[in-house]
Amino acid sequence: MRGRGHGRRATLVTATVLTVALLGAAAHADPGTPVVPGQGDIDRAKAAVSDRQSAAAQIQQALDAANGRLHSLQARAGLAAEAYDTAVAQAAAAARAADAARTRAATTLDAQHQAEQRLGAFAAATYRQGPDMAAALTLLRAGSLHDFAVQRQALANHDAAEALAVTDARQATTAATAARRGADQTAAEQRRAEAQAQSALGAARTAASDAQSQVAGIQAQQDGLLRQLAAAQGVEVGLERQREAGLAALAAQQAAARQAAAAAASPAGAGHTQSHTSSNGRGGTWTPSASVSAGPVPYAQGAVRQMLAYIYAQLGKPYVWGGAGPDVFDCSGLAMRGLEAGGWSFPHPAQWQYLAMHSLSYNQLRPGDLVFWAEDPSDPHTIYHEAIFIGNDRIIQAPHPGGVVEQQSLWINGPPSFYGRP
Repeated sequence: MRGRGHGRRATLVTATVLTVALLGAAAHADPGTPVVPGQGDIDRAKAAVSDRQSAAAQIQQALDAANGRLHSLQARAGLAAEAYDTAVAQAAAAARAADAARTRAATTLDAQHQAEQRLGAFAAATYRQGPDMAAALTLLRAGSLHDFAVQRQALANHDAAEALAVTDARQATTAATAARRGADQTAAEQRRAEAQAQSALGAARTAASDAQSQVAGIQAQQDGLLRQLAAAQGVEVGLERQREAGLAALAAQQAAARQAAAAAASPAGAGHTQSHTSSNGRGGTWTPSASVSAGPVPYAQGAVRQMLAYIYAQLGKPYVWGGAGPDVFDCSGLAMRGLEAGGWSFPHPAQWQYLAMHSLSYNQLRPGDLVFWAEDPSDPHTIYHEAIFIGNDRIIQAPHPGGVVEQQSLWINGPPSFYGRP
């Protein structure tokens, strides 16, 4: 579609510029003399058109290439942000595990001390009375040999219980100490992972900024040429820019429609859902609270209203890496807080959110559903961006550094890779 559009535009430009060039030549002729443009005039006009068309095509190619690089770098930056969010979530989980292990260790140590104190008191009494005194006292206090046997067995059981308590306490202490060391090590590893993710995030942010600068320069060049072409055509530059954006959105919409048709034709059908569990290590681990069964996907309208009310209230707030409110957000932080407002509990990373949701097709989308973009459309572990669907092919998203929470076309980021419902 882009090629046909450029062809029609080129034809119009050719005719218009030729006319302008030839009329320009006529303006210098004697008004009373018939104007017969020479072959040289025609050749020069054609050359001017060809030069402009060639320059426009070259700039368009450069712009498309830069936009492709920008998209790739932004995807990598989004993946780095996901890695950062995941590292933060894993570090928090590791810290909680370490705290729990330390608590268990302290409790077990206390139990050991109490058991040792009880055993020490018994050993001291035995030492003072002599090894046979306890048995003698038991015999004196017993009313019969049967009573003596019962009390003696109780004494033996007591000894065994005390010894077992000490053994259990020591074993539990050893296990708890090992668990505490393991939890501390895990927390340290997650802190290192978080630092690495932040470093990668900074590098990705720099790369995306550099790409944006390249695109801005190319767009400035293109705008200059478009103004020249627009002047020759009598067309406003903004109209051409709007046409380009519309063609891109239409291409993305058609791609999504093809995906939906393919999903509908698959054996599972479009009306079924999947349950997900992340376990390959790239996206961490997050398991849904309940398994997702095949069939129609439930839709909690009241909860969705609360969620969307919260999301709309955040419009205009700035994007910040790792932001989760109340004043700044990244894409998954905005979704997480919106889900919380609706009564759902989901983690921060977008990949984990999708893996814990009902999977949808495009045709099943309703307001409040989540839309995800991935570097590999077949692998949710490569999700790098998400947004909240609000209906009529519109979304609310926290787009990128330097941006703010905004309403946009569903197709602004290209065809979505995944759709989910809490």
